[in-house]
Order: sequence, then C-alpha cells, then structure tokens
Amino acid sequence: HAFQQNCKAARAAAAKNGIPRLRPHVKTHKTIEGCIIQAGIDSAGDKSLADVIGFVASTVPELSMVVKLGCEYKRKPFTDVIFGIPICKSKLLEIQSMSHELTSATHGEGCIHVIVDNPQQATFLEEFAQQNKFLKLDTGYHRAGITCEKAGVNLATQIINSTHLVLKGLYTHCGHSYNIQDSGVMKETTNQDHSMILGFLNTLRSHLKSSNSKFDVSSLSISVGSTPSMFSHDNALKIPNIELHPGNYVFYDRQQLWTGACSSEKSIGGFVLSRIIGHYDDEHRNAIMVDAGATALTKESTPQGSMCSVLGRPDLECYRMSQEITMIRCKSEDGVKPFPFQEFPLGSTVLLIPNHSCLAAACFEEYHVVD
Repeated sequence: HAFQQNCKAARAAAAKNGIPRLRPHVKTHKTIEGCIIQAGIDSAGDKSLADVIGFVASTVPELSMVVKLGCEYKRKPFTDVIFGIPICKSKLLEIQSMSHELTSATHGEGCIHVIVDNPQQATFLEEFAQQNKFLKLDTGYHRAGITCEKAGVNLATQIINSTHLVLKGLYTHCGHSYNIQDSGVMKETTNQDHSMILGFLNTLRSHLKSSNSKFDVSSLSISVGSTPSMFSHDNALKIPNIELHPGNYVFYDRQQLWTGACSSEKSIGGFVLSRIIGHYDDEHRNAIMVDAGATALTKESTPQGSMCSVLGRPDLECYRMSQEITMIRCKSEDGVKPFPFQEFPLGSTVLLIPNHSCLAAACFEEYHVVD
C-alpha cells in the first residue's frame, strides 16, 4: 500500500542522491507497525536503498514506543533514537529512565540522543550525566536551533569540553521548504542548508584546533532534511556521516501535493473517512455537509487554501469548517455551479485528504488499514 511504497521511495531517493542513511521521524503515524515498515528490515542490505540507521521522536510517548521496539529487537534502527525537540529539564527523569532501560536491554548498544540549542541546557544536562547530544542549528527556518555563527561554535565547544556530555552530531530541520513549490528554489534551499552546515563544521574545526582540542569534527553525524526537501538533498559537498530525517512522507497530504514531494493522490497514505449528513440545495449554499470538522482534520492551512479536499474530486472544495462538520461545494468562479447531489447520497461516505496529515492523525486513537 501507499505507506510501504512511500517508505521505500524515500530510501531509494536518498541513496540515489548520495545520502546512504535515513533516520525516519515517527511523529506522523505514531505507531509500532509504522516504525517496523519504516525500518525496512526485509530489504536491509539492498544497495539501491539508504540504510535506516535510527529514528526521531518528538514526544515522550513516541520515544517510549521506539525504546520498547529497541528492547524487543535489540538492533538498529530501533536502538538509536533522537528526541527531536530541544530538551527541557522536566522531561529528563523520564528520558533517563528510558535510556537506562534501553542500554540494559541492549548491553550498552542502545542510545537516546537529546537536542541542545542553548547553553543552559548543556549546564543542567551535566547534572543528569546525559551522554549523547545533537546540537540543533538554525540554517534558515528560524524556529528552533542556535545560529551557525559564534554562538553555535561556543555551545558546541562547551559540550565537547564537558567531562559528562558527548557531542554526537548536528541536527537541522529544513522546515522552510514547506512553503516552496518551485524545484529550483527547493534545490537552492537544500544547497544553502548544506553550505551552512559545512561552514559551521570548518569554523568549529579551526576553533578547536586553536585551543589544541583533539576532538574529531569529522566523527559527527549530520542529520538534515524534511519531507518536502528530501528529494532535493544530495551530498555534492561530501559532508561526512550525513543522514536524512523526513517524517510526513509516510502519509503525505495536501501540503505535499502542493510542494511536489507527493506526485499524485495515489501516494496519499492517510485519509479521514467522513459521512454525508446534510444536503443544502438552495441559492445560499448549494452544498453538502460531512461529519468531520476541526476536531478530525484541524484548521491547519495550506497554500492552496480550503480546509481539506475530497479524494478523487478536484472539482469540489471544502470551503467551510466548524468543530465537527465541513461544508463542500463545487469550485466555481461565480459560485453558482449546481452541486451533483445525486452522486453524494445522504449517509454515504467520502475520503478527505488532510491539509497536514501529522496533525490530523493525532486526532485519532486508531487507524483502519486498507491494504
């Protein structure tokens, strides 16, 4: 099905572009079954596909899920996971407990990495003796991440010089790619991302050399990417130990149809099934109502506009949404095109494509899988 095909396509694209390692994010599907499909264990060793070397999780429950898989399988990729948002002190006891559980089950092979982008985080992490850190850099998205300039170099040096902390890698998120549709601009964006990382590595290397540090900068793992940018990242700059960390690619959504990461609705892997509960054949509405609204899809926006879309019906638009309902009408410049009510009987169902599948999926406790 689409989920499996999307996972394989991401690995194939990474390998083709010279990036041999993939570290999938689990935040979109949040399931054990999804992790196992992302891991691609059955195709391990296939040189045409990037190796899946670990995972990224953004919440403590997601992290716990991957840790349980690590304790069960006792092998990568389940035993190497990054907690992918900047660490805060309130989460450390739980994460430390999971870390001890994982390392015990894997005889020291398992590892949880935490994200640092502030000197205060490095200071309080010393108290917990958290071992492995990824330094998050801001390479253009301007959300999380420390700058690639002096502040970033100083923080990296602080971690490197610590007797308790270990700098394992650099982490960037190419989140600004979600607003890019032009393939040329997307390529420029990923090239800039890589150039800034390489510049940071060179500056850090020079800084450490001047202080007679023996730390090997080339040993760092470099984790980059996002779903819309994953097909544009390559390794023309020969960045060592580079890996991609997309997440949304397992389901895709309307946003990714717009960016071009998802080539057609056939690759969409997650929908919201909704039932038609209203017909309004009057001059003011000329529309139908379905029983899925903001609590099922969220009101996340996309460049195309509208709240969601109906699978296989580009002639329709979901133009209005409330908490539990969405209104659907025909696309029309003058707004008077008759709605084909006979094609959508009361009580029948439609599949809705979310604007952002990561958010829509989080609205539900279970999936119904159609294979």
